Amino acid sequence: MVQLAYRTATIGDASLAADLMTAALPRMPQDPVMTRYRWESASQQTTVHGRFIGELDGRPVAFVSWVHGPWEELPERHCEVDVWLDRAWLERERLRSSLTWICEQAVAEGAWLLLNYTGEDQPDMLEVLAECGFERDRVERFWELDLRLHGERIVRQAREAKTSAASVGVELVTLADWQDPDKLKKLHEMDARTRQDIPSSLPILRESLASFERRIHAPDRPLDRSWVALADGRPVALSYLKFPPVRGLVWTGYTASHPDYRGRGLARAVKLQSLAQAVELGVPAVGTDNDAENSPMLHINRELGYTPTPGLVGHLKRVRRRDDG
Repeated sequence: MVQLAYRTATIGDASLAADLMTAALPRMPQDPVMTRYRWESASQQTTVHGRFIGELDGRPVAFVSWVHGPWEELPERHCEVDVWLDRAWLERERLRSSLTWICEQAVAEGAWLLLNYTGEDQPDMLEVLAECGFERDRVERFWELDLRLHGERIVRQAREAKTSAASVGVELVTLADWQDPDKLKKLHEMDARTRQDIPSSLPILRESLASFERRIHAPDRPLDRSWVALADGRPVALSYLKFPPVRGLVWTGYTASHPDYRGRGLARAVKLQSLAQAVELGVPAVGTDNDAENSPMLHINRELGYTPTPGLVGHLKRVRRRDDG
């Protein structure tokens, strides 16, 4: 079997990388516009990346990468490694050598703990991960909602939820309609607070306000399709859909409510507004994902009519310990 040759990916390779990732896992197509946007934005963030194109006799067939946050903020120095091999060129040994190569790059970068996410429907990769010493960690559940089937009910429930929220003094508005000069700063604080409650085996780093504002204005996040619940001018819940510019499923980016306002149905209410808006826009289906231990959101998904689809399995591999010297 001919081994792959790797070259460093440049910003000009973003579209190619999106194509390779899509060819590796077609059910999760990657948008080329958003891939380039993320790569361009990375230079303004604290994360560090290594991105490479794997070539076979000069033909690009794989995209592999590593990424980590500031080592000083990561007690276990964990680093995510990814291998996206075009299914047309999928061979077990080629997959294994690609994973081994990118892991070596991450270790050379200083990683102590390697992290990988692989689809539940990617048996070859799951087996290779086990063979290479990775152990299963967490499962990210994926769901899809057929809006052609459930759209009428969703629109009705969204209207009822908005009326119910208003009756207790909570206003549901889009980010575009929220007239507050400090709205992004306020939303950033709520977003950062709620993300600490996401079930995770590893630290969730606080995002800077500048990075948060860049994400808010990403090409797949129109401000008139991001919803917030306001109580006395304070954001207490949020939900938004991501609309990929070129390809891919419309996806729920994040849904959360402030701890002080949980149990009042506000996360469900703002999520319903975004879904009803998608129905009105003619979107046929939307996807969402949640950690398998996030019981409240899993309950909301089932209640709204989402059906499960193959998710992602997190894997970890220890390559060094803090006291190894």
